[in-house]
Amino acid sequence: MKTYPIPCGKKDLFLSLPDHVAVQYVESPKMVSISNVKEAIEQALQNPIGSSRLRDRVKAGQKVALIVTDITRKLPEEVILPLLIKELEAGGVKKKDITAIVATGTHRPNTFEELKEKFGEVVNEIPFINHDAYNQKELIRLGMTEGGIPLIFNRRVVEADIRISTGVIETHLFAGYSGGVKSIAVGIAGEETIAATHNYSMMEETRLGVVEGNRFRRFLTEATCALGLHFIINVVQTGKKEIVKVVAGDPIEAFQEGVKVARKLYEVEIQEPGEIVVSGVSYPKSRDLYQATRAANVVVFGPKPVVTEGGVILIPAPCEDGCGHPGYCEIMKKAQDADDIIRISREEGFAPGEQKAFILARILKRARIVMTDCLLPEETLKELYLDSAPTLQEALNRELEKNPGARVILIPDGLLTLPILKN
Repeated sequence: MKTYPIPCGKKDLFLSLPDHVAVQYVESPKMVSISNVKEAIEQALQNPIGSSRLRDRVKAGQKVALIVTDITRKLPEEVILPLLIKELEAGGVKKKDITAIVATGTHRPNTFEELKEKFGEVVNEIPFINHDAYNQKELIRLGMTEGGIPLIFNRRVVEADIRISTGVIETHLFAGYSGGVKSIAVGIAGEETIAATHNYSMMEETRLGVVEGNRFRRFLTEATCALGLHFIINVVQTGKKEIVKVVAGDPIEAFQEGVKVARKLYEVEIQEPGEIVVSGVSYPKSRDLYQATRAANVVVFGPKPVVTEGGVILIPAPCEDGCGHPGYCEIMKKAQDADDIIRISREEGFAPGEQKAFILARILKRARIVMTDCLLPEETLKELYLDSAPTLQEALNRELEKNPGARVILIPDGLLTLPILKN
């Protein structure tokens, strides 16, 4: 027997496979992680890419908006934010003029306790405000893009003199890679803007890892030019959240440098597709089904699918917060099958968050999804056309019994690693 570790929330599961089973363990290349994260962040701030130093770009009396990530993303913002504030103070900005806006997009607001756990004591030094994509009083309309997408953003961000964003550069279904301008163009956008970009036609045109010629990425850039983002600080990190690169500076140039490193870390060539694919999910993406099922994206929506038609994708995730955004569940429950979900999405459209139904339907047209080690009831998962098994090992054993000669692909980090078929 061979044993392989697969992340499931905050722990690892150890999956055993018979010796005769053909297994591809798709792991990101080993990269040396940064031992002194604080020092690396300081170096990035002192040597920004494509930009003058932040302290030289600000002055006393200016209002500063720090656009920070919400609890569905984990990066060392408890280190980043105090250093950013220190840099701003060196330029004459007072703490009373700095506000952190949590880029929730359409996610739920974060509690003070969650913010303190994520950001540390800095939550007691400057105000933190959850963005609300649905509150019209807190939004400002800045016109339209050339493609007709409304530009609606958080009022406090728009009215600030200086806008700075944090983020993670990692594979993303729409943007190719997240980070850069995404947190400001989506994270603090209004519901109408998010709906216009997370739609049927946009999703038909984008792929994981594809940045060049990406229509969604063009929108991000155009939107950010309209609003104005002055500075970013982004990290590239492993699935264990070990930092391998910190970039700071111009939102476009610094992002591009980060993507170069991210590609080396995340994109892995494999020889052939598998009938059974296991895609692991680490915390915090394992908190709800909406986020956890993103582990199937790298299996189907890379440059080429790595699961065979009619195959199966096993996803271990506790989903302790339940289904996440409720909208996609309602679409899936009222539909007759995956084809019906796609029809509804095409004909009726969907609100932000509801695009998950269309994504899952497209995946289910190719392969079954089996959730394992999950706290959601079997009946709930069935309503969403998802199968379930008590444990990952039981699920795998069951699939191998049905197909003893199946090729198995194990992707321990199903949110970051992007398998690329060699031929």
